[in-house]
Amino acid sequence: MKELLWVFIGGGLGSICRYAITVLLKETNSVYPWSTLLANAFGSLLIGLLVNQLMRNNPIHSTYTLFWIFGFCGGLTTFSSFVFENISLFKDYGLLKMIIYASLSYSICLYSVFVGMYFSKEFLS
Repeated sequence: MKELLWVFIGGGLGSICRYAITVLLKETNSVYPWSTLLANAFGSLLIGLLVNQLMRNNPIHSTYTLFWIFGFCGGLTTFSSFVFENISLFKDYGLLKMIIYASLSYSICLYSVFVGMYFSKEFLS
């Protein structure tokens, strides 16, 4: 039960940060939902940094792993919003805009995990 509490608290804080990013980038007049991309890229970078640090010597169910990776990063990254926004882009602007945004999001976030893992290994070990 204690494990669920750590995920719950971390997830709430991550969701607050995601909302703050949305509020900060609210004034952009872009077709693309950049706040979701930024939240996903930052969360992916953070996961990359944390994977090497937290999971190297800790079991997957350690308090830090549950709080930061499953909780905070899970609340910060926004896959459900990502899917909804892709459907909205498709309906409002067509397939090409949706493919561009989906491709950018996937490639940037995947790259961000690798960058985070690299920096974690090279500079935080």
